[in-house]
Amino acid sequence: MKKILFFIAVSAAAINLNAQVSLAATSGTTTGTYTTLKGAFDAINAGTHQGAITITITGNTTETASAVLNASTGAASYTSLLVKPGTGVTATISGAITTALIKINGGDNVTIDGSNNGTTTRNLTLTNTYVATGATPVIAWVASTATDGSENVTFKNTNIIGASSSGTVVGIIVSGSTLGAEAEVSNNNFMSINNVFNKAQNAIFAIGNSVNTDQGFMIKNNVIGSTVLADKMGFRGIAVQNAKNFEISGNTITGVTLSSTSTASGILVGAAGNNGAVFNNKISDISNTNTGGYGANGLYFNCSSATANMIAYNNIISGVTGYGYALGAAVADNGYGIVIGAGAGYKVYYNTVVMNANQNVSGRPAALNVLSAVTAAGAIDLRNNVFVNSQTQAGDRYTIYSGAANTVFSNINYNDYFTSGANLGFIGSARISLADIQTGFGGNVNSINVLPVFVSATDFHLASSGNTALDNKGTPVTEVTVDADGNARNATTPDLGAYEFTATVLAVQDIAKKKINYYPNPVVDFVTINDVNKIKTVEVYNAVGQRVIIENANSEKASIDMRQVPAGVYILKVNSDKESQSIKIIKR
Repeated sequence: MKKILFFIAVSAAAINLNAQVSLAATSGTTTGTYTTLKGAFDAINAGTHQGAITITITGNTTETASAVLNASTGAASYTSLLVKPGTGVTATISGAITTALIKINGGDNVTIDGSNNGTTTRNLTLTNTYVATGATPVIAWVASTATDGSENVTFKNTNIIGASSSGTVVGIIVSGSTLGAEAEVSNNNFMSINNVFNKAQNAIFAIGNSVNTDQGFMIKNNVIGSTVLADKMGFRGIAVQNAKNFEISGNTITGVTLSSTSTASGILVGAAGNNGAVFNNKISDISNTNTGGYGANGLYFNCSSATANMIAYNNIISGVTGYGYALGAAVADNGYGIVIGAGAGYKVYYNTVVMNANQNVSGRPAALNVLSAVTAAGAIDLRNNVFVNSQTQAGDRYTIYSGAANTVFSNINYNDYFTSGANLGFIGSARISLADIQTGFGGNVNSINVLPVFVSATDFHLASSGNTALDNKGTPVTEVTVDADGNARNATTPDLGAYEFTATVLAVQDIAKKKINYYPNPVVDFVTINDVNKIKTVEVYNAVGQRVIIENANSEKASIDMRQVPAGVYILKVNSDKESQSIKIIKR
């Protein structure tokens, strides 16, 4: 008898040791242990555990089929569900699943929180390793049924990793009962906060109901893509369609590489979308390498509504490239920082867009592109932005391109346009100078044509020196009172672009002493600089703020060999015993 009891005890202990999932509930059977998340979800669906339920992941699980959580109707009866790793536990939920690793099927009040200590640490990884063709593997699917949406579903503090940038379709998809179709019933209040996404075609694809648009989406502070090619996204960072009253903010999207006849995007907002805010996002390294000349966009608005009421502000966008296509400027042709493709009701304020990565061949890239499908009068309010195109490939390099008439702008003013190319912009025809921009687009009375000096090639804060011409050149807008760092905007004379800054200004007596001169400008080979003070060094910065030359002088005269840099616009920082002064020159 003792041997039998001992065997039973050992067997029970072994089962508990292999149980990586622990469950606690406030009703029904109040505790349970399982080897997979699917096992726990199945028990909840059967009504075994009820009320407020917490699932604690204590070790890695291998799912052999989708972990599906049904709506709290029929047998299932729960008020909320929390999935989290145990205290101090780092765990992975994985499986090779042809559809979704996890599916919330009409379930409400569900949270997956990957922090093992209640903070913002990411200690839980969800990964679908299925790589075979002919399937649509995703990692998490927030689905509506024909009669019930999944509401108040949150993923946060979690690593959401696919098998490859082409094999896994989506990290988190919000859709209908058919994967990728619009929701039959709204999946309101979906949230993705502080997650990491890589190795998938799309990080987040949320498509609501086109009649009763889903509302309350919050996609915030996620890290998407990678500088490592194998870990990049293969199509888009974030796509939101048929949504209203939503927020996309604070996300870092670095690394989307596509090579197909589609269009790569950092963020796409479209279809029946309205009342959305896209702000404080950092979007970089978005490319399409298809040799047919297909495009890529940093931020793409393509809403069908004439009253979309969309606002985009404090976004920092750089390094967006298509392969290059010279005969058009459609969304799929070249690299574009911001694209407005349809609809009306757009406010575009305080964005910094720097086109600083070259296309493979010439084309018509631009920091801002307004398509001809935008036709409504006053569709766009465009103010306080910095638009720079510092590319060096042959062909056009625009800051602003519009296939639409200038009547689509309700306001277009207080922007900085700067290009390394021959023409600043295009509307009807190429526009060479700021005066031509003012003539073609209208407005722009207070816009400027100034090369910004950024802190570095990857940090697009404005440097305190060399930017006097940019200081306090904006106009206040009631919707934006802080910059991308959370610093207060100047209430009367804010700065352009995503960040406020303070320029270093010489005192009156110092200005009176300045006796610097330089020639020739433009320069072909050598530029000569003379100063009443002894020049210690001369630093040469390119259009994206990279220092490309430093020359020691130790004399009142310096000669800088500009033959070692390509044609373009450069800032020369002249450092003397007394001060530093910046001058702008053009290298032919």
